[in-house]
Amino acid sequence: MPYKALFNVSIDHAATYVKHYFSTWDNGRPKFTGSRFETLANGGDLTSPNAVTADDLIAVAMLAVHVPGQAALGILNGLAGELEPLWDQLPTDAKFEDLDGASHTNLLGPDGPGQKIWDTLRQNNGGVPWGVGQTTASKIMARKRPHLIPIYDSVVGKQTGMKNSSGQWNQWFEAFQEKRDGGGLKERLETIRERAGKPHLSLLRVLDIVLWMDGRGPETTKEVVDLSEAGER
Repeated sequence: MPYKALFNVSIDHAATYVKHYFSTWDNGRPKFTGSRFETLANGGDLTSPNAVTADDLIAVAMLAVHVPGQAALGILNGLAGELEPLWDQLPTDAKFEDLDGASHTNLLGPDGPGQKIWDTLRQNNGGVPWGVGQTTASKIMARKRPHLIPIYDSVVGKQTGMKNSSGQWNQWFEAFQEKRDGGGLKERLETIRERAGKPHLSLLRVLDIVLWMDGRGPETTKEVVDLSEAGER
């Protein structure tokens, strides 16, 4: 199902989605605040790549999720020493679409640093829950490693048939391994990115934008901060 989701949208239509996502109003303000997610403060993977910063949390807000105060304090300060060595084990130049089975397991498997960061952000390891759900956690991680961590929210879930984020890294890995005549998922995303004229985007972000734009509903849908993590951005 994840593999089919993008192929249900034509390449030209997908490129138009990406272009529209980065369009602005006459006053220069972006029509979609998420279009600033990657580039705010020069990017999370380029600036302090092994630490979540206040700028990263602001960038996450561009995708209309709320990081509760207790979580923000913990991520920025209390857990910084725990998270930094884990971020260091996730190379900034690693790309999801280029992973083989071994590297996928080492980085994103059950015992890999990616899963440990995920569990720490969500306080799945015995900590007191602080309101960071699967959508927020995926966006924090995607800000720090845009080429390695896919974003999950309810719109992406609906488009792909994923009921939640559990196992999504494995499902996307399998999707990138599938091949079709004329190229697989990687080649299709590269073509969409090229036609949209957005070379700075990771392929995972192209994937996210296309799925979200295709599944977000009527054109009148507003960008709102949804505390239930519905994923509007």
